[in-house]
Amino acid sequence: MKTVKLNIFGMHCTSCAMNIDGELEDTEGVKEAKTNYAKQVTEVTFEPDKVSVDQMISTIKKIDDNYDAEVAEKSNNDDRA
Repeated sequence: MKTVKLNIFGMHCTSCAMNIDGELEDTEGVKEAKTNYAKQVTEVTFEPDKVSVDQMISTIKKIDDNYDAEVAEKSNNDDRA
């Protein structure tokens, strides 16, 4: 498992954050998504052999035309099961 933090642009409310979490968690290879509306950041735990960061960013952009995302921080968490 790996974790990536993404800066999210275009969210207007906490429902936006919930929509992003839901769509990401419905994506194969994504174990968990935690979006913080106040910080405009989402942290995603994922399986890199099943989904790429670019695919996750694309998923976010497809939710709403106003949304955009970029990598804020990557980390390796191979010890998580």
